[in-house]
Amino acid sequence: MVRKALVAGMFYARDPNGLKRQLQECFTHRLGPGSIPTPNEQGQRRIIGLVAPHAGYMYSGMTAARAYAALAEDGIPQVAVILAPAHYSPGAPFAVWTRGQWETPLGALTVDEELATELAKAGNGFREDFEPHLGGFGYGEHSIEVQLPFLKFVFGDRAPSIVPICVSSHNFSQLCNAGKKLAEAIARLQRDAVIIASCDFTHYEPNALAEVHDREALNKIVALDSEGLWQTIKRYPSQSDVLVAIPMIEACKQLGAKEGKLLGYSTSGSITGDLAQVVGYGAVAILR
Repeated sequence: MVRKALVAGMFYARDPNGLKRQLQECFTHRLGPGSIPTPNEQGQRRIIGLVAPHAGYMYSGMTAARAYAALAEDGIPQVAVILAPAHYSPGAPFAVWTRGQWETPLGALTVDEELATELAKAGNGFREDFEPHLGGFGYGEHSIEVQLPFLKFVFGDRAPSIVPICVSSHNFSQLCNAGKKLAEAIARLQRDAVIIASCDFTHYEPNALAEVHDREALNKIVALDSEGLWQTIKRYPSQSDVLVAIPMIEACKQLGAKEGKLLGYSTSGSITGDLAQVVGYGAVAILR
């Protein structure tokens, strides 16, 4: 089963050479890390969790590049488990894409079928469910797809396999338990994994307000404080995408996480100059 690149040409360039140039610009931009990373084959592999945004690259690609530059410097993970909100077609609370490949203009990434199948049978709302990954209402789901060109660009032929999971759950207990189930499966199958929470932060608020609210949420993630993050999102519901960070945090803690590190933050206003209604973008690493 092959999942096509549904938002190529919209969220990022469809042409492979154009996409490479676009990604290079994300890394070298003033809001990005400043240079194009080279994977560190001798890296310690301390990063077991990442937060990265999922908007169009012209808006959030620079902040996403900060996350992937840190990941490359840290080493080469075996598998990337990607937790992302289902924007258009809610399905299973944790809808797992269990087999095949996901295409990108830079080449396909292969699903870790053993880990994905293990998770699909884990209970707590995990199920094999392809529909949320495809989108709906005439829109392709972008929340996982936009992460994949970064993985392919940074790691090339050594890009990790993937486990795509679309999240529809808004239940705190279920989100936390999902993290524990995820950690158990990763440990049982002895995977060197990075768990990526694909999320944007505040949506369509004034820039000054977005920065305050998003700093609060980012501080909770860095502190590995799932309960505090849940309470923050309840106060500021336009941050609901960030719910996917809760199972990421809980899984990372069970896998030995010791600390979080803020890698970058920006808003769409940084690019457009329109500060009246912005979307916030954060990058965080969780380290063992």
